[in-house]
Amino acid sequence: MKEKLVMKKIGMDKKSILFRMTSFVIVLIVIQAILLTGTLIAGGVLSQAQENAYQSFYDKVHNRNDSVQREMKNRWTNMTPFINKFSRNLSYTSSSKAFFDESIDELINMLRTTQTTGAFIILKKEESEKYPALYIRDYDPLWNDYTSKDLYLLLGPSDLAKKQKIPMDQSWKYDMKFDESNREFFEKPFSKAPLTFNANLLGYWSPPFKLFPDDLPIITYTMPLFDADKVLRGVIGVEISVNYFDQFLPAIDLEPRDSMGYLIGYSNAGANKIEPILMVGALQKRMIRAEESFALTEVDKNRNIYRVENHNSEEKIYACLERIGLYKFNTPFEEESWYLVGLMTENHLLNYVHKIQQILGMSLLASIAIGIVGGYFISYRFTKPITQLVKQVRESANNKALRLNPTGLTEIDGLSSAMENANNELLESTVKMSKIIDLADFPIGVFEIKRDSSHVFMTDQLPSILEIDSALMSEIIQNKEKFIAHIKQKLNNPEKEDENVYQIGADPTKYVKVKLVKNENSTMGVVSDVTQEILEKNKIKMERDYDPLTMIYNRKAVQRRIENIIESASSQGTAALIMFDLDYLKQINDTYGHQWGDSYINRAVLHLSKIGGKSSVLGRRSGDEFVLFLFGFEDKDAIRMEMDNFYEGLTKDLNAFPDGSLKPITISGGLLWIEDWTLKYDDLLNKADQILYEAKSRKKGYYVESA
Repeated sequence: MKEKLVMKKIGMDKKSILFRMTSFVIVLIVIQAILLTGTLIAGGVLSQAQENAYQSFYDKVHNRNDSVQREMKNRWTNMTPFINKFSRNLSYTSSSKAFFDESIDELINMLRTTQTTGAFIILKKEESEKYPALYIRDYDPLWNDYTSKDLYLLLGPSDLAKKQKIPMDQSWKYDMKFDESNREFFEKPFSKAPLTFNANLLGYWSPPFKLFPDDLPIITYTMPLFDADKVLRGVIGVEISVNYFDQFLPAIDLEPRDSMGYLIGYSNAGANKIEPILMVGALQKRMIRAEESFALTEVDKNRNIYRVENHNSEEKIYACLERIGLYKFNTPFEEESWYLVGLMTENHLLNYVHKIQQILGMSLLASIAIGIVGGYFISYRFTKPITQLVKQVRESANNKALRLNPTGLTEIDGLSSAMENANNELLESTVKMSKIIDLADFPIGVFEIKRDSSHVFMTDQLPSILEIDSALMSEIIQNKEKFIAHIKQKLNNPEKEDENVYQIGADPTKYVKVKLVKNENSTMGVVSDVTQEILEKNKIKMERDYDPLTMIYNRKAVQRRIENIIESASSQGTAALIMFDLDYLKQINDTYGHQWGDSYINRAVLHLSKIGGKSSVLGRRSGDEFVLFLFGFEDKDAIRMEMDNFYEGLTKDLNAFPDGSLKPITISGGLLWIEDWTLKYDDLLNKADQILYEAKSRKKGYYVESA
């Protein structure tokens, strides 16, 4: 009882060894925990996690924007192959009814080809409020019924519906009457027709609207329609229903659950004033104020990430903006910008960052608690002999002579032992902190090479990250020269596009990132596993640059590759740009199905890829169009020989079809000799396209070269 009272009195005394040692151990552990936590934060763990979150957000929106843009620019607006026939029909027919009767089959073909929900022609009629129109709608473009039973006549003569066996829509009207709500999609492209006869430069994308008050909301793409004599007669266009457009904006892209998803914004004043025009999902419509333009605060300029200020949510909402490139430069509507806007709440976007913060906070609190309990326990244990000495003094003071056990060296040794145990406790706390970090799933290994020591210090995760056997690692860390040599051998395959990243292992492939920090006395290395990051990056690059069917360059990638070569034109020798068109692809698709059409395309690409060897760049521009760039040839005859060999190979390659017929691959080509290296890629492509048109007009299945 007296001993407990003595210990309590000493513990309350700020000058006591117990109090000072306990305080010292607690402060030391807390400082150690703070330093370790601070090192992780200063080393960029939180900032890198935030950067990764922003980059992932940007990548998802950027990839989705590429997908939407491909649909809008390459598929939905693919009307050019049909316009010439409509123009000729306008010149040869005497009435709008006769024109519609001649053109309805081609309009259906255009609807099927573009895979839109509607296709239409509206003619201008002088001094009349009603305009002759032919408007066909397909509520589900992905379900293709070749009997046309899935189509509906929205505008046009009713006898055409009977003739084509197309049902009339419940909103059917004979002709089109405009008002303030539905006038813009016709008048805007029509009013710009005097600028040029090239209708492709005057195409106009309308924001969502309703054709009739009781109709569904739609988006349209319209172009002026000229007859064969270049006389403006009306407009031609396609519609995409808002419900169908929604399918290209899947919310699960951004978050599997409770995702705000994507919306489409419109602006004619840049990214400073974006108005939501197409919103998807009940959650998004509840959170975002559709009647207001976005009030944005910039968060990450390089990745176009902003914080939305005007919304109805209690959480912070972040937006990533990607402009949809709908219009060419210097065209009438280039200022009318559409944006794909990805939306995420802060809890979803920075969820991983918040988890790291919580883990670090819990680790710090755990270290403090361990310090308090452990410090008091250690101090009590190692001050108890002193307390017993005090007790001995007190008990012997009144009744006998004072006799004390020797305390000089023994006390010093005891103090040294206590400090050693305290230090072990600190190391134990550090190990526990390391275990906590391991539980947080940080694939990080650390090693330190000291100048004055042959031994290499390392953390437990290093062998597994570098795929080095633990027994071998235990051996080589005893000699830093062996360790350095082995590490250099292990990291002998650097990744070209990523600094300080190396590929280790072959199956499966693994990537690590190494950072070295050197000072006068040591070199410290941090090795982290970045396999997932690199694999995702390579996957994005593959999806960005290569056509998924043929695995050759896609439209954008082949353009970039050819433009890079053209910029170094002085060393390219004789060169040519060839546009190819795969003949009879539509006939094969219609007769045997798209599976055989895809096989036909891949068979053609197999032959195309053999032209020119390493002195060629091949890419797919659209479904049946390919572009080939040949460079570095000695003369034109060498290129002609390549082309002749190619066409000779086609004639020998007969394809067997399901009906037992054997048919060769036929491809028409337009070859443009590159004489002027100052021309832009688009100019060269247009010239080659004109030559291709000439080749298809003369005789399909061979090529024509420029003069």
